[in-house]
Amino acid sequence: MIPALRQAHPGATFIGIGGERMAAAGCRLLADPTARSAMLVGALRQTRYWYGLLKQIKRELRDHRPDVVVPIDSPTINLRIARMAKKAGVPVCFYVAPQLWAWAQWRMARVRASVDTLCCILPFEEAYFKKHGINAVYVGHPMFDTPVDLAQTDPALIEPPLPGLGGRGGNAERLEAPRVALLPGSRTAEIQQNLPPMLEMISEIKGRFPRVSFVAAAASEERAWQIRHYLRAVNTPVDIRVGITDAVIRWADLVLSVSGTATLQIAKHHKPMIVMYAVAAYKWHLLGRHLIRTRFMSLVNILADKEVVPEYMPFYGSPLPMAREAIEILARPELRATMTRDLEELVRPLQPSVTGGLARERVAAEIGKLLKK
Repeated sequence: MIPALRQAHPGATFIGIGGERMAAAGCRLLADPTARSAMLVGALRQTRYWYGLLKQIKRELRDHRPDVVVPIDSPTINLRIARMAKKAGVPVCFYVAPQLWAWAQWRMARVRASVDTLCCILPFEEAYFKKHGINAVYVGHPMFDTPVDLAQTDPALIEPPLPGLGGRGGNAERLEAPRVALLPGSRTAEIQQNLPPMLEMISEIKGRFPRVSFVAAAASEERAWQIRHYLRAVNTPVDIRVGITDAVIRWADLVLSVSGTATLQIAKHHKPMIVMYAVAAYKWHLLGRHLIRTRFMSLVNILADKEVVPEYMPFYGSPLPMAREAIEILARPELRATMTRDLEELVRPLQPSVTGGLARERVAAEIGKLLKK
């Protein structure tokens, strides 16, 4: 968003909270909280940090009144930031609408009172929020601003070559030498919770397909180090690749993934997947099951309003049922073909040619409207 907005407003300056990529885009960071992302009960342990950060943001709004505030995604902190901005007389463009359709619908009144423009990235969200009296606009999903078939995402061009790319014959050989990608998450806690059951699954898959290849996609060297730590306890070889998640997805016949935006990234490539998110049973029964309101929990199934891909959410207990489903998908080409067709149909409305332009440019245009008021 920042480069697109700067192109429209060359003299713009940016101050905010975020990670290394925001800083590289030219944003002066007040704080980098990216390592603190958490879900459910884990978020409650970080209250003190976020309370202090909110006080810092309030001072920034008071001492250096910005022209517009752009909260992004998570409503827990960002609706508070939006409310502070409105009290300070600063217009608010909320980018990536909070998923209130899934849970926390009681926050709808706060959105209505604190947000001037709500930028939605999923097709059904605009009508949903407008129904609740909110000025919502569908801008498209930023993930689809980038084409699928880039040279840097072609697994055949990755050095060293990804395992299983050479010497592949026809369908019979592919059936006996499948390629499985692991996306255990981009956060420390996600990998801690989800990688161990994934590794149990791949041991079962290896037993059925001795020539199978496994590759884990890591978002950073730090995450790769964490994945290596868990791999020491298993005998099944797993290759780790850093920063080339799209190429790993394109390489795979099946992807084992945690829930979240990664599932839409996999769907963008029309790749069969199994979605999971490990949560302790007591956490789910204590809190999670009382909050979630959707029929499905994985993003791709929510968008399709049917089970396009198997989802195990929340997951606790034995990973054997997931392993059996993975083996069945790998053993049956017709299942993979059906999943591929469903995913292709699912993501078609998210393409820039359908949405009317790139998400980053459409968001910059909405922000520009607020700057002119």
